[in-house]
Amino acid sequence: MWILLLISCKANDTGRLHKASRLLMGTLVEVTVAGPEDKASPTIQAVFEEMKRVEDLTSFHKPSALTKLNEMAGNGPVKTDPELLAIISESLKVAAQTQGAFDPTVGALSSLWSFSGGDARLPGDSEISQALARVGWNKVKIDEERGTVLLPEQGMALDLGGIAKGYALDRSSEIIRKSGVSGGLVNAGGDVVAVGEKETGKPWRVGVRDPRNPNGILAVVDATDRAVMTSGDYERFFIEKGKRYHHILDSRTGYPVEGVQSLTLVAPRATTALSCAAFALGPEKALEYVATVPGVEALLVDSHGEIHMTSGGEALFKSHR
Repeated sequence: MWILLLISCKANDTGRLHKASRLLMGTLVEVTVAGPEDKASPTIQAVFEEMKRVEDLTSFHKPSALTKLNEMAGNGPVKTDPELLAIISESLKVAAQTQGAFDPTVGALSSLWSFSGGDARLPGDSEISQALARVGWNKVKIDEERGTVLLPEQGMALDLGGIAKGYALDRSSEIIRKSGVSGGLVNAGGDVVAVGEKETGKPWRVGVRDPRNPNGILAVVDATDRAVMTSGDYERFFIEKGKRYHHILDSRTGYPVEGVQSLTLVAPRATTALSCAAFALGPEKALEYVATVPGVEALLVDSHGEIHMTSGGEALFKSHR
């Protein structure tokens, strides 16, 4: 997601910062590591390899362990990779917490709208109705003892896009912590994890993009050992007859969520900063939900461009307007 903008490093920092980028998980992943080159280079490579491994496990659009599971929908319980099973289990917990606003079984709808396929379109009401019949997080059955997942109906499909990138970022942050470097930052198309400091006494700085101005920044977050995750209606969208249709779908209606332009969460870990899940709740309930998640603060821009924050948000999001 091109949601956040990394604030440029000062000139005197460049000698100790090592950067590289690669296309992974459907976006540009940029890794910046602070420390000696002999440790930084292998750390960056290890991060890329780990994110590629998670992509091969969870991708909805490319062949993966997840696509193999989806292909077996309606054919009984399927023996599943333990790590993938754990990610699915976690996504179902979030679905329960949001009463289905966030739903990992949204795959049938994702395929219908085809935002990630590069040929997004407005489906007909009958198509959406048929796809909705194959959506329902509470239909999924997990047997942890046998290590199986059951998608009971043909055409059901899990789409873990709302959680997989956060999981990959948390895995990446662990690699950086154990590598012996002084700090690092991984920016996966705007979803960011910051480890340690950019330099002694100075945190990493992440800017929150204005959802209606690609070159504008609403706020800046000083991030040390934190994740900054954003979902927005502007990263993948099209406009038809004056109406904006974006990729974050409400699994209850089959149509894109309305009322929110962007939602940024700051949390200790990326997998607890499920901005997509909160976004799906809409403007009124999103902040209420975030307030129930320990250690997470939020900045929400509603459909009118007004900014709303959780009670602790003002201490984290420094206005840049």
